[in-house]
Amino acid sequence: MRRLLKMPRSIAIGVLVIAVVALFLYRFGSPLAQSSGMRGALQSANEPNLQAAREVSVVAEYKTPKSTDKVRFAVTIDSNGAIEAVRTTDVLKGDAATEKLQAFSQELLVVIRGKKLSELNSVDRIGKSSLTTAAFNAALPNLKAQL
Repeated sequence: MRRLLKMPRSIAIGVLVIAVVALFLYRFGSPLAQSSGMRGALQSANEPNLQAAREVSVVAEYKTPKSTDKVRFAVTIDSNGAIEAVRTTDVLKGDAATEKLQAFSQELLVVIRGKKLSELNSVDRIGKSSLTTAAFNAALPNLKAQL
């Protein structure tokens, strides 16, 4: 007790405030966290996600001035249905990804990453690829059907 009296008054008050706050949090902190839903949020953040990302894909056909092309749109979605990745390949070339299709995939991903596939209706023209964009928009219902 004598030591407390010899300490400057501000330090003693600070120690007392910290002790009261710690006691309050110890006594009431857990029920407050449970009632406000914080406990569930903390648990879900620490628990592993049991549903992994999955891929849905569809083959779309479109006409070019010279011929008819077939492309595969493969979309990776997370457990919440949000788009994580897109891969566009040429079906007629053994699912090879040409430079143009790789560029299309990258530009498309910039536009749709993080959006829910179920809520996506169409995208505006991606780069200079109006035909591929139209094929993707036409393929969206088939992609959504796989959810």
